Amino acid sequence: MGKKLIFGAVVGMFAISYGCSSGAGTTAYSLEDFEFPLESTNVANGTEVYAEFCEGCHPGGEEGDGPKISDAALSPAKVRWQVRVGGKDMPAFGADKISDANLEDLLAYTATLGTVLR
Repeated sequence: MGKKLIFGAVVGMFAISYGCSSGAGTTAYSLEDFEFPLESTNVANGTEVYAEFCEGCHPGGEEGDGPKISDAALSPAKVRWQVRVGGKDMPAFGADKISDANLEDLLAYTATLGTVLR
């Protein structure tokens, strides 16, 4: 019985190692991956994206469940990274939730709040 337990533990460790290294889960991003100018001026669509994904925690850009983001004066790269990676209490929003085009529109809207520097 002891050998079966050890064998099972070893197989389990290999399975966990494989799962962690096989690309499952989120992709690791660096801030440099997002270093490019703001690509959208579509504030109207960005407003809709914000309403769907952000408004609940950052109502009107102010503090809610999340921190105040209005007047944060962040680079577009920092905001893109934060949306994709998430944070302590903020979920990550991959391209399957917020497309790259919608993310750019979101940045265009949040620039009107002073969150993103143009």
